[in-house]
Amino acid sequence: MASGLAEKGYAAVTFDMRGVGQSTGKPSLTGFAEVADVVAVCNWVSQNLSPNKILLVGSSAGAPIAGSAVDQIEQIIGYVSLGYPFGMMASILFGRHHKAILQSPKPKLFVMGTEDGFTSVKQLDNKLKSAAGHNETRLIEGAGHFEMEGPAFDSEMVKCILEFIASL
Repeated sequence: MASGLAEKGYAAVTFDMRGVGQSTGKPSLTGFAEVADVVAVCNWVSQNLSPNKILLVGSSAGAPIAGSAVDQIEQIIGYVSLGYPFGMMASILFGRHHKAILQSPKPKLFVMGTEDGFTSVKQLDNKLKSAAGHNETRLIEGAGHFEMEGPAFDSEMVKCILEFIASL
C-alpha cells in the first residue's frame, strides 16, 4: 500500500509495532505504549520530512492504536482504518481505544470487509452512529479481516485512501 501511495506522489512511512517483525521491544497489554510509538513516528515525520499534513492509516490491531494517536498530533488531518476491530471479543483488547477515535472531530474513513471475523457490518454501523466529525465507510464485499491485509487487496486499499484524501 505504501508503494502504491508513493507512486501517486505521497510520502508513505510504515513501521512495525514493538515486538512485531523486526521491531525490538515487547508489546504492551494496554496498547498505550504503542500509541506513544505512533506519536513518536509522527513527530519524527514532521521534523524530518517536513509535511504539514499527515493522514494516519492503521490496519487491524494497528487501527485502534493509531486512532488513539489522532488527536495528539496537530499535523494529522484525518484517519483511515483498515479493518478496525470493534467486535465484542476484540473489544476486550482494544475497547479502551474506541473512545479516542470516536470522539475525534477529524475526518475518518473506516474500510472493512463484509466477512470480517472480528467486526460485523452492523457493529461498525452502530459504533459510527455516535462518532464525532465526518465519518465515511467503505465495505469490501466478501472480504475477510485478514484477506484485506493481503497483497491482493493493496490496490483497492490505495484507491480507497486516495479517494478519501481527495475529499479532505
